[in-house]
Amino acid sequence: MSAGFANILKVLALVLFAAGLASCREEEQGRPLHYVHGEYGGKKDTPLTAEQKRALELRGLKQKN
Repeated sequence: MSAGFANILKVLALVLFAAGLASCREEEQGRPLHYVHGEYGGKKDTPLTAEQKRALELRGLKQKN
């Protein structure tokens, strides 16, 4: 193996290593990798206020007609 070819391999390995590190986005860190079938794993919903519940009831009544 010639010295030039060895240097090309070293540069290629370094570029591939750098590309691998760059592909790990910070927002993807800590995300779930295993999911439980039939189970929601996200954040809990905030409860609706009385005003929001009433607005939904009125909207549902309008859709009945």
